Amino acid sequence: MKIVFLSFLLLMAGMDANDQITLEDLRWKNRILLVFPTSSYSENADYLFIPESDTLESEIKERDMVYFVFGDSLKSNSDFTFSTDYIEQLRAKHTLGTKKDCYVLIGKDGGTKLRREQSKIDWKELFGTIDAMPMRIREMNANDKPR
Repeated sequence: MKIVFLSFLLLMAGMDANDQITLEDLRWKNRILLVFPTSSYSENADYLFIPESDTLESEIKERDMVYFVFGDSLKSNSDFTFSTDYIEQLRAKHTLGTKKDCYVLIGKDGGTKLRREQSKIDWKELFGTIDAMPMRIREMNANDKPR
């Protein structure tokens, strides 16, 4: 009986909203924007990466996007967090050794859809890339149908 109770407690402890996750946990739920500013530039560059208008935030939400800015601290439009080791794995995988600022769009299927080495996010290109995806087209068509 004690083993069952302990197992239950461990399971419940793992369900905290601020739990550390991996990108796999977001698969099929969210499109993900990973932003990797250079370490020397990140303190002053938050404004280049984080949306500052309600319209932009609305467009991000409409597309089921979650963004993560990996500067001196993790900034996001979600409560999700990553372990330090996992952040380093993401940085190594997605920056591909570049010394420049970069951002990466990951689709709901977990695949990389867009990668750019530049400081300022091109939101028009980013949203255009998303809106051309077959899954997004189906989502938009479903939202246009009368209820």
